[in-house]
Amino acid sequence: MKHNQTQTHPRGAAAFSAARALALAAFATLAAAGAPATATAAGTATAAGAGAPTLEHPFVGTYRREAQQGMAIHKDTAFLFNNTGIVRMYNLKTQEFINDYLLDTAAPENHVNCANFGVEFPEGNSAYPALYVSECYGQRRCFVQNVSAAGAKLIQTLKVRRDGKNMKPLTADYSFDWYVDKDGKSLYFAAITHDAKNRTDESDYLITKVRLPALSEGDVTFTEKDFLDQFTIRFRHLSQGGVIRGDRLYLPVGCLKPAGAKKDPADRALIVVDLGKRKIEKIMDFSKDLTLEPEDADFHGDKLLMVCGQDGGLWRIKGI
Repeated sequence: MKHNQTQTHPRGAAAFSAARALALAAFATLAAAGAPATATAAGTATAAGAGAPTLEHPFVGTYRREAQQGMAIHKDTAFLFNNTGIVRMYNLKTQEFINDYLLDTAAPENHVNCANFGVEFPEGNSAYPALYVSECYGQRRCFVQNVSAAGAKLIQTLKVRRDGKNMKPLTADYSFDWYVDKDGKSLYFAAITHDAKNRTDESDYLITKVRLPALSEGDVTFTEKDFLDQFTIRFRHLSQGGVIRGDRLYLPVGCLKPAGAKKDPADRALIVVDLGKRKIEKIMDFSKDLTLEPEDADFHGDKLLMVCGQDGGLWRIKGI
C-alpha cells in the first residue's frame, strides 16, 4: 500500500462499468497466456532469528502482473487478492490451486488492501461468510462480497461520510482499511491523520470502532454519531492489511528490501494492538529475517499466517 498515492476514478455506473471492462479484458488476455498459479518463494528469508517468520505455503505473490495485497482464510481455504480485484483460492491442506476470478467490484482503484471474513452468511451461501474487502483508494469503501469457488457478488457497501463538519482531519477520506471483529460483532477502520514523509518518523493512525451492520440493512454510510470508540496509535512503518482475533488487532507492516540494495527503505514487522487498552502492545521486527513486503494476515486455525508480496508465500508468525 502507498499512503500518498491517491487514486480517483470517475463516478457513475457507466464509468465504473468501463473500468471493470478494461480489467476483465486484461485478465482474460493474461489467463489465456497461462500465468502460473503457484511457485516457490525462494531466496527471500535471511538467517532466521528466534521469532523469524517461517514459510508454510509457497504461493506466488505477484499474479496476472498485479501485486499481492489482501488475504482472508475460512477453514482450510485461503482467498488471496491482487491489486484491482483479482481473486485466487487455494486449499491450505493440499496446497492445491482451486480457482481465480475477478471481483464484480474490480477496478483500478480497488486495491483490495485488506480482506476479512465476517460472521453472517449471505442468503443461499452456506460455504463462506460474507467477505469484507477494503477498497483503499478512491472512496475508501468496504465492499461486502458473497463469495464462492465460482465467483463473487457485491451485496453491501460500507463507507464513512466524507463531508462531516466535525470530523477529525482526514478521517472520512482515509478509511483505507476495514477490520471485522468477529467476537465483538463490530467493525474497525483505520485513518491516517498524520502521514510522515520521512519513514524514520512516526505517522498517526486513527482507529475507529463502529457496529457491524446486518447484511439485510443494505448499504450503510457511517457518520461521527456512529463511532463507538476511537483512539490513535503511532508507528513509523508502512501500514498494510490486518486481522482481529479476540481483543487484539494484528497489523503486518513495512516494505520490501530491493535486491542488492545496501540501504533498507523500511522496517518489516507485525504490530500487535490491544484494542481494549487502546494502545500498541508490541512490535515484532522481521527486518533481518524477511526481505519481502508484508501485505496482510489471517488465522488458519490457531496459526497466524502473513501473506507477502513479490515472490509471495504465506509465512507463519510465532510468539504472538
